[in-house]
Amino acid sequence: AEMALTSEGFVDIDISTLESVLARETLNCKEINLFEAALAWAHAECLRREIEPTPSNKRAMLGSTIYLIRFPTMTLEEFANSAAQLGILTPQETIDIFLHFTASSKP
Repeated sequence: AEMALTSEGFVDIDISTLESVLARETLNCKEINLFEAALAWAHAECLRREIEPTPSNKRAMLGSTIYLIRFPTMTLEEFANSAAQLGILTPQETIDIFLHFTASSKP
């Protein structure tokens, strides 16, 4: 699965295919790799639409598919060093996920 996510053609799939890939529970790959593949797709989609691939534009391209990424299944380190710093998630989403990692009672 990871090879497919990093293949050149992955960024050319349509959003419904991206949604299907992200929704699968049986993919044998790390969630951080799914997130990075989704970001690469969003970057390519921005370029296809001739808009600047800013974090907010990438988030707009991802739409509701962002909620299919299981951020809490990443390691704290993966989340902190990648998703938390890229500006794709809102500050509140980032805080909520950090709380999930660190709080004794999960939000």
